[in-house]
Amino acid sequence: MKLTWLTYTTAAVLAACAAISCSDVVNIDEGWDPDNVSTGAPSIRKIAASADTSTVITTAALNQSIAIFGDNLTDLESVTINDLSLDLTQVYAKRHRLELVVPRKLPGEVNNTLRIVTKRGEVSATLNVTLPELVINGFKNDFAADRDTVQVVGSDFDLYLIDSVNAKLTFNGQPVKMIGCNATSFGVAIPAGTPTDRASYLTIETPELTTPVEIPFREPGIPILTNDERTWVNGWWATGITNMNDISPEEFYYQPLFKWVTWIKKNFPGTWGYENYMITHFWLDDSAADLLANPEKWCVKMEINNPSGTPLARYIRLGAAESEDAGKFYMWDPASSNNGVALNTMGEWQTVQLEVTDLFPPLEENGQKTCLKIATDPYNNTDQYNNFKIAAQRETAGDMEFYLWNIRFVKKIETK
Repeated sequence: MKLTWLTYTTAAVLAACAAISCSDVVNIDEGWDPDNVSTGAPSIRKIAASADTSTVITTAALNQSIAIFGDNLTDLESVTINDLSLDLTQVYAKRHRLELVVPRKLPGEVNNTLRIVTKRGEVSATLNVTLPELVINGFKNDFAADRDTVQVVGSDFDLYLIDSVNAKLTFNGQPVKMIGCNATSFGVAIPAGTPTDRASYLTIETPELTTPVEIPFREPGIPILTNDERTWVNGWWATGITNMNDISPEEFYYQPLFKWVTWIKKNFPGTWGYENYMITHFWLDDSAADLLANPEKWCVKMEINNPSGTPLARYIRLGAAESEDAGKFYMWDPASSNNGVALNTMGEWQTVQLEVTDLFPPLEENGQKTCLKIATDPYNNTDQYNNFKIAAQRETAGDMEFYLWNIRFVKKIETK
């Protein structure tokens, strides 16, 4: 993309019609006067956040209200942020103070310069505004059925013009329609006949993306517990992993696509009840070299489902089995990754993404980034497998019921 991780100099806008109420958010007594008359060229003494005018700032955020203190700041002709010209009707100006709101927009050129031009001269100042990086986590359900409408989730889609007007979407090369959109999600319908044995790709193109973004769908990844029997042999607790071939569909209310599903259904009568859930062995071969070298660029994904009456709040323990003895067994708090709301898939399958660095941290001071290991004789040498364990740990008494399948390593989506 054009502007990933760049910062730019800016000032922003405050609607003139809202200026009457500015006393609610700023200190009227500092640098504020009724004087609208300028007598010379403008000057800037300091820049501060409107909510804290006593502290000088050098960095601002998008949509942040800022105050510019100086002299001769009226009779504006232009206020420019890099190559963006502000609407002067949205700038509130007095002789010794300007009120602006950092615009939520990406400039075409970054020069880190705020430029104020009045009838009697001009002045410039430097202010860095951090631009958020476009984040695309992927599909909300990586294994949704054909013809289902599925959300693509992430953040700051609006900044990068991922919308129904500017974005071009193709699925496996064929145009598809965007169904609804906002700053964090949009929907697409999965075409009929989409392959189930290999990844498909939704491609996004917009004027703000240097390179089109490809979002994998039904990506196999590197298996931890998938449809591949080699990822579970000699490594499971029978109470946790079920072979779907051994039961009738009527016995299982939440039918997964793959053969293996893990589950827990239990009442916890007391607080902080602990229950071992499942453990599985899996092997890694040379195809996992980048995973071990750059675990921060990878994630662990799984499909999860819980009935509407048993949302996932806190807590679930999961990760490398060895990390439990090392005091690094990851405590997953679904609510914290869901804007403070308990995770409730409402009886539908949903993809969950976790960090490899959280689940498989290094356990020794040996320079390695992860405790994962590659086997020289994968699937045969039983001394070279990796362990993955899940345990439930409720902080309050009550029922817990959830199901999951298709645990795998997937490389994070890159945007440019």
